[in-house]
Parts: sequence; C-alpha cells; structure tokens
Amino acid sequence: MISFWVPAAGSFGIELWLARRAPELTDRFDIRHYESLTADLDISGGAHIFTGLDQLGPAGREAVAALHQAVRERFPGDPVLNHPHRTARRYELLTRAHAAGVNTFRARRAGDSLDEVRYPVFVREESGHGGPLSGLLRNGAELAAALRALRARGFPMAELLVIEFCDLSDGEGRFVSAAAHRVGNLIVPTHMLSGTRWVLKWSHSDHDERAMREFLSYVRDHPHEAWLRQAFELAGVEYGRIDYGIRGDTLQIWEINLNPTMGPSPGYLPAEYPPPIGDLLQEGRSIYHRNLAAAFVALDPAPRRDRERIRLDPGLVAGMQAELARGRRRAGALSLLRQVYRHPAIGWPFRKAYSWLLPRSRPG
Repeated sequence: MISFWVPAAGSFGIELWLARRAPELTDRFDIRHYESLTADLDISGGAHIFTGLDQLGPAGREAVAALHQAVRERFPGDPVLNHPHRTARRYELLTRAHAAGVNTFRARRAGDSLDEVRYPVFVREESGHGGPLSGLLRNGAELAAALRALRARGFPMAELLVIEFCDLSDGEGRFVSAAAHRVGNLIVPTHMLSGTRWVLKWSHSDHDERAMREFLSYVRDHPHEAWLRQAFELAGVEYGRIDYGIRGDTLQIWEINLNPTMGPSPGYLPAEYPPPIGDLLQEGRSIYHRNLAAAFVALDPAPRRDRERIRLDPGLVAGMQAELARGRRRAGALSLLRQVYRHPAIGWPFRKAYSWLLPRSRPG
C-alpha cells in the first residue's frame, strides 16, 4: 500500500492520473489528506509519500515531521519519502543551487535588501505554482511598482520572491525546458517544451514535428539522469517533479513541485495535429506514463494491508489544523478578490488601477 499524503485541494492530480492513466494501480494507493490528520490515527504498512509540503506552514511541517518519524519507527523497513525539515522549498532550493554552482542566477525574498540583484528580474510566490506574477522588470523602479501592485492584490511580501532572469535562449531566440519526476530511487523523464517565450507552457510552445521528436527522444533516452539525481539530492526531494532549462550542455533548475500533476488524460489530442506529430506525441506520453507507473510499483512491489495505531502530540496536530483553516480562509478571500477583479461590470476600476501600478503584468 502506498499512503499518499496530500493537501485536500491538491489531491486531484494523483486521483486523475490513477483514474485515467493507471487504473490498475488504484488499489495500491491510499490517498490521505493532511486535513484529516488527528492525534490518534491508523496508518498502513508500505510506502508513505509526503507531498505538497511547500503548501504547509511551520506548524504543518512540524506535525508532518512527527508523523514521518512515527511511520519510520512503526515500519522501519518501508520507504518514507520527503522529510519536512530536509525538503527544500523554492527559496531554499534556488539558494542552494546558486551556492553549489548549479545555477547562475539568484533568488531574493522581496522583503530583503534588493540592492545587488541583477536585472532583469521577475516576481513569483514562494509556494505557488501558477508561474511568474510579473513580466521581466528592468530596473528598481519597475520592481518597486510590481511589488506595490502585488501587495494591493493581497499578496504578502513575506511570500514573494524576486528572481534574476536567466536567459537560456539560443541563437534563434528559442527556449527549451524539460521536466522529470522522482519516485524514490527512480527518475522518470516527463516532458520537453520549446518555444520563443521565456515562460514555457504547453499552450504556447512549439507543436511541430521537430519539437515532438525532441520530446520523444528525451523521455526515451533520459539524457540528464545523473544531473537530475544530483539536483534532487541537493533539494532533499525524494518525490516531486523538477522543471529545468536547457541550452546545450547548460542546465538550470527552475523549481521542484512537491505535488505535481501527471499530465493530460489519454486521448487528449487536438484534431489539428496531423501525423506524424500526433503519433510522436502519443508515443512519448505513453512512455512517460508507463515509466511513472513502473516507478510506483518499484517503490511498493509487494502491497501490504497491515495497519497500526499511532499517537501524535495533540498540540502539534491542533496547530496544524488551525494553520490549515487560516489558509483556507485566506484562499477564499483571495478567490473572491480575483472574481471581483475579473468581473466584466464591477472589475474595471480595479483592472485599470492595477494596469497603472504594473503595466508589465504579463510574462513574455
């Protein structure tokens, strides 16, 4: 049995992947929400994976650390992935990567001194995975305007990072990024994207034959396995997905998602993709999903059903649950603000004010 610990709001990724890509593994998984954690609880033997640790606050990480220790003591021979005190969040990861000479760029907390940052920079959340919150900012005045605008939208300064832009474009102005999962001791190439925007998403990346052949070659040949293993070790991450940039032999860590989604469902293929583009895409995705399923099986090759009762410090659990409740209230308030901002009738004054505060609000 694989106990997959995850924030309730983030469990859709593993649930959809099991339902659509690996239904044969459904009985191997027990999806456990942090919100259901109590001082007295039953736990299963087998593998335990602690995901979404970057979505927890200090109290949550302390409670999960106690759970991690209890699992290891009760089932000492079973794999337990991602320790809350050793797994790096985004700022820690980028700081370690620069200090180790892996990355050439730096990250700074928005509330710290920004006198020595190298422009251009962009702003993003420490824990969010929605991408940059600003476009490229060329000087201190633009950065200050961006931070004012984000504060006005409800983003706390303590949760914002200022990250130096690392230009990995080639002579054609083309960017390449890739991603890979780690599941215990195995690393699984996930996808490769290319395009002319510095923030690469599937919707605006290259979908031609060259891009699809590069993607297929990447997931089939696993060209960066040694480097990826070192990057995950540097981050202290035993389960997650790394996103990184590529230019020739230069590799740079962008982030590691501790609760990654597993890609689109089978059969998702826009009709405009003619052969061989569609065939190459489907073949590459099939290889990735097959290898990911095999990695989970390798983590828990002989599923067990034994259960044990454990007890945690009630104070730690109460602190975690109070913190999670505050997070839900904040998320609800931000969601309401965003609905007002986007409303066609009542949101225009807010959009106008925001565009005045931060003209360059969209990543390029």
